[in-house]
Amino acid sequence: MTKEINPVGSFKDWDSTKILELQNSNEGDRVGDTLLFEDDSIKVWSIILKPGDRLPFHKHTKNYTWVCLTQGVAVSHYENGRIVEIQYQKGDLSYYDHDTKGDFVHNLENIGDLLLKFNTVEYK
Repeated sequence: MTKEINPVGSFKDWDSTKILELQNSNEGDRVGDTLLFEDDSIKVWSIILKPGDRLPFHKHTKNYTWVCLTQGVAVSHYENGRIVEIQYQKGDLSYYDHDTKGDFVHNLENIGDLLLKFNTVEYK
């Protein structure tokens, strides 16, 4: 379940540290903590976030699929001002079609009490 905290186009609910982090980020393309596997067609990433941990701002530039391996809650800030809170369940998954939706920059912060784990597959 996703709850919008702040709408697209507005930064009124952003704290100044997040705005500075976004402005100073190099918007790297590391979409996970650890690169588990790479070949000519895919990259497989692991994301493990303890409560309070955060994956910094990064840029998605490819089609990808993610799967949540645990349940938990996170918040994500997007470069367009949008902030969302997401309730994850073990087994949740999603496909992002970059070819039709384009690049985007965001972060991911575990705001819950449980360990959050994801695997992400980027398609080259």
